[in-house]
Amino acid sequence: MIVSPLRQQRGMVLLLVLVVMALLSALLSDFAFSTLVDLRLAETFRDRSRAYYLARGGIRAGQMILQEDQNNYDGQDEMWSQGVANFPVGEGFLTIDITDEDGRLAINSLVIGNNPQSVQKERFLRLFEILEFPDGPDLVAALIDWIDTDDEEYVQDGLLGAESNEYLSRDPGYSARNGPLKSFEELSLVRGFTPEVVAQLKPHVTIYGDSGVNLNTATPEVIATLYFDEEDRITLEEARDIASARDIEPFRDLEDFKEKFPGLWQLFPTSAELDYSIGFRSDFYRVRSQAWVNEGTRVIEAVVAKPQNNILFLRVH
Repeated sequence: MIVSPLRQQRGMVLLLVLVVMALLSALLSDFAFSTLVDLRLAETFRDRSRAYYLARGGIRAGQMILQEDQNNYDGQDEMWSQGVANFPVGEGFLTIDITDEDGRLAINSLVIGNNPQSVQKERFLRLFEILEFPDGPDLVAALIDWIDTDDEEYVQDGLLGAESNEYLSRDPGYSARNGPLKSFEELSLVRGFTPEVVAQLKPHVTIYGDSGVNLNTATPEVIATLYFDEEDRITLEEARDIASARDIEPFRDLEDFKEKFPGLWQLFPTSAELDYSIGFRSDFYRVRSQAWVNEGTRVIEAVVAKPQNNILFLRVH
């Protein structure tokens, strides 16, 4: 049977049409998929942007909560300590956590100018002993050298510090700060402060404030470092008793503390003339705000100076 040339051409045209239609279908499917991906990305970007502004609003709300607190003490029974959990705002949710920084030992108070502060040094030595750091004295010396303004190693009472010459020999090398720490994470640059050591220290120390400590928010480990006289130590068990009592009902003032612990209060420095005395109020707080809008989430962290209502530090995670 002989097929006419015309019929052959029609068959080729049909085949060509089928191939073109298959290619167009593939292109349309790919285009539809790309459009869907772009749409999802746009939605995620929109939601993350909305979550960011909601989280910034959470920082502002945290500041307002702190400003509403005008009583004579700062403790765990107050509104700022309770925070806000999964509060609905528009199409999103907001969580605000506020923690006190003044219940911790202030790292930058270890050295004033170029002079190590003996009381704060002793407190850090005690804290490192309580936390069972094997090289506690050398850790304190290295921290002093990181903060002081000279390049001479701190060598005193068996303590051995570390200056820029040691850090410059590392790969990559860097110099000691020779000034106050700018962030808590900077601790990891100091000799001996391994990730494990830094993680253990985090609940107990801060880079903000001075050598005074709020007894209402300090950890038992910090409370156990605050005694005035080396011959009259405060044991960790006694510190835990103090923390348990204040968690039930915070100390309103020194007289309240004296009444509840008549056998212990005199072991603490309490004079208002001493900058390292215990106290019952705080000036510095960390506000953490997390917001969710659909699939978008943002976390913002800030450190607030309560008296001036200033933001000293802001980080967007």
